[in-house]
Amino acid sequence: MIQLASNDISQPTKDRLSDLQTQIDGEATFAEKTAKAKSLWNGKSGSNVGRTAFEDVKAVLESMCVSVEVCNYCEQNEANDIEHIAPKSFFPEWTFVWDNYLLACKQCNSGYKLDKCHLLDGNGTLHATQRGNEPIHKTHCFINPRTENPNDFLILNMLTYKFECIPNLEAPAKNKAEKTLEILQLNERDKLIEARRKAAIYYYDRLERLVRVLAATTIQEIEQILTPADNPVDTAIDLAANQANIKQSFKRDIQTHQHPSVWYAIKTVGRIVNQQWEYLFNQLPEAQNY
Repeated sequence: MIQLASNDISQPTKDRLSDLQTQIDGEATFAEKTAKAKSLWNGKSGSNVGRTAFEDVKAVLESMCVSVEVCNYCEQNEANDIEHIAPKSFFPEWTFVWDNYLLACKQCNSGYKLDKCHLLDGNGTLHATQRGNEPIHKTHCFINPRTENPNDFLILNMLTYKFECIPNLEAPAKNKAEKTLEILQLNERDKLIEARRKAAIYYYDRLERLVRVLAATTIQEIEQILTPADNPVDTAIDLAANQANIKQSFKRDIQTHQHPSVWYAIKTVGRIVNQQWEYLFNQLPEAQNY
């Protein structure tokens, strides 16, 4: 998980969300609010106004994804669901709040997260919830990548490819980190762990090839370094111009690849503890800003 960009929806969409949320907030009891939230959410696209608003919501959320329409939780699967970060069954007051949305895959949203919810009191102590009961405490014990930086809570272990809590976290932050991992099962899904390992191989390959491209002395040498899937060299321009174009292309590949959490861990930990990564970053120091 990484923190998401702060893109915004249109004013008509904001107005539509506000209108829907006002209907929920106007209910007298928690049970009535949760029932209204469920009803309005299920029917959110039932009118032209609602359909247009949520087409906008989804389009903007797509533009904020960690990669092209990739789940912002697992960073692996296709993201199709508009996910409530704080579940509407416990927080009906956030049902139509823009900052409470992100795109997630069906597996993360419906298979793992559902409406599992834990709370923190004012001292950071963890509390369980019970479906149908209004939460006594209102601090959701789950990392919100819309408003929080997951890298302040978690770091990827480059040997196991599992997430670990940042050392010496205060109790509230540690509880958030642990419950986020537990609910999403980010360290228990073998497919995700293997995908992170393969992402590390991909990043290494891109960076290692780029270092060789920039050190090449002829266009023919560059052609031997590139893969068949790379954009071919442009024989109409000189060596330096080709190197600049390839550098931009490889940079874009790295910045838009799945599993940006892996790249973050490589930049912050891998280049320090591993000689092979250290060598590549010494050859291309600006890659730390990719």
